[in-house]
Amino acid sequence: MNTTTKRITVAAITGSVALGGLLLAGGTANATTPGMPSNTPCTPSDVNVSVAPDPTHSAGQEAFVITYTATSPTTNCELVGTPTNVSFVAGGQGSSSNTTVTPDAPGSAPAPVNLRDGQPAQSYILQSADAAPTFSPDALNMSLPTGPDGYSTTVAWPANAPLKGTTAEVTAVAPVQGS
Repeated sequence: MNTTTKRITVAAITGSVALGGLLLAGGTANATTPGMPSNTPCTPSDVNVSVAPDPTHSAGQEAFVITYTATSPTTNCELVGTPTNVSFVAGGQGSSSNTTVTPDAPGSAPAPVNLRDGQPAQSYILQSADAAPTFSPDALNMSLPTGPDGYSTTVAWPANAPLKGTTAEVTAVAPVQGS
């Protein structure tokens, strides 16, 4: 091998090693950069959950919006799908509703939602506006929308907001528009 070929080979190897080091450093920085999406399921310690009547319901339906907000500025976790194991209780755990809650779009595969500080998410409980009131809950029990084995949580139900009928639907979690 002549001197020029040796120099070119050494320069190419040195450049490749330097480029590889930059790519590795860049990959590490991206993996830990705040704001990057997470595939870690949210736990109850990551999420504040609240329920409120939704004033923008559609004709024939009443809705309650379930809002998910980050518990801290460093929260970065994933919600996906619909809340599961949804039930309504009154008097602590004393009495429960006979309302059956089902997903509004069973079998669909909603996109994951990345929950971070300032980027809340929401889902809805839908009931018939025309049905007679059947139960006045104090709390909503549910598993967070984090996959098939969501984490259980209990949320205060809005005062003087009765359930109507014996069936309700729950929607998949989605980002709050405009946040």
